[in-house]
Parts: sequence; structure tokens; C-alpha cells
Amino acid sequence: MADLLVVKAKIKDVCPGFNVAGDLAEALSGKVKAAVDDAVKRAEANGRKTVMGKDVPFSFACSEKNAENLIVKSKLKEAATGANVAGDLADALNCYAHTLLKDACARAEGNQRKTVMGKDL
Repeated sequence: MADLLVVKAKIKDVCPGFNVAGDLAEALSGKVKAAVDDAVKRAEANGRKTVMGKDVPFSFACSEKNAENLIVKSKLKEAATGANVAGDLADALNCYAHTLLKDACARAEGNQRKTVMGKDL
């Protein structure tokens, strides 16, 4: 994947106490891209050309504001092909990415590993 939708350097900060495998950033970016594609479909189904944060899967479950911004906002517009991007989309995707990483860390710990891998997502 040439253009990542996540900031690779900040992933380590979100997973304290864990090592980060080389494939984690690409796997996370793939999951975020899939969430963007799903959000575009939801917006179109609702008759809108603008993709909003509420279109991101599980965005309603995320109420906390995360300190580390993992999403590359400049890449969102090209990822959401054929749609406009609302300002809150990056925040919703950031929350989604943090949730995925938190779960991946828990899975790695459950498997008695100190390295979080792409397969943990």
C-alpha cells in the first residue's frame, strides 16, 4: 500500500509496552480504508454526497477524544472517492483506529506476545 491513511510513527505511542510489527501499519490502514468505503456507501444510501463521522461503523460507541491523531487527513479526500469529506470524519476514524489498536494489543497479550502484528487486527 503506497499511501497509508495512518501515521506509522504514532502507532507505537498508542500501544505502550508492546513492540509493533512491520505489517501493522498497512493492516490498520487497510481497515481504515474499508471503514471509509463503508462510510461512503452509507452516505450515498442516505442521499448525501458528504461523508460524515456518523457514517463510520461503530462511531456511536466512541465518546472519548484520543490524544494521538493516527489519521492522515490529507489522504482522506482521495480515499473517499466521489464524495465530499466532513470535518468530523477524521475524528471518527481516529477513534475507530484507536479501538482497533486497543483490541489488537489485548489479543497479542492474550496470546502471550509482546509484539502486535497485523493479524491481531
